[in-house]
Amino acid sequence: MSASVQFFNEGSINYPLDEDKARTLFLQVMKALGKQEIDVNIIIKTDESLREMKKQYFNKDVYTDIISFIIEEEPVLEGELYCSLERIRKNAAAYSEPEAREFARILIHGACHLCGYEDSSEEERREMTRMENTFLNQFYNS
Repeated sequence: MSASVQFFNEGSINYPLDEDKARTLFLQVMKALGKQEIDVNIIIKTDESLREMKKQYFNKDVYTDIISFIIEEEPVLEGELYCSLERIRKNAAAYSEPEAREFARILIHGACHLCGYEDSSEEERREMTRMENTFLNQFYNS
């Protein structure tokens, strides 16, 4: 297994989940989804910069907690996840969830996107939420 998961923080925002725990969780989810050969960068950005990316790449002027990009699929899955910890914290408060658990959920969400799962339709969103809950219960230890 050749797996590389690197974290980059473009701000001075503290992670709500220890980087090693986040990496382990992400690798467990990717393995469960059948991906063992991976090279993924997880980039923490501000809420506004993620909003600008959403406008630029998806033509949507909305705030989001994560954006996923697949760079290469074979032989190694290369991808990038851009996360807004500000948005993750707001979502955690709105759903009365611990910030670390919400960050874990978003990493799982991004992993699913990198593995080809979408959430454009209501049915896809339900399936994505089901997968998030399954992996949180399976791999996340608060």
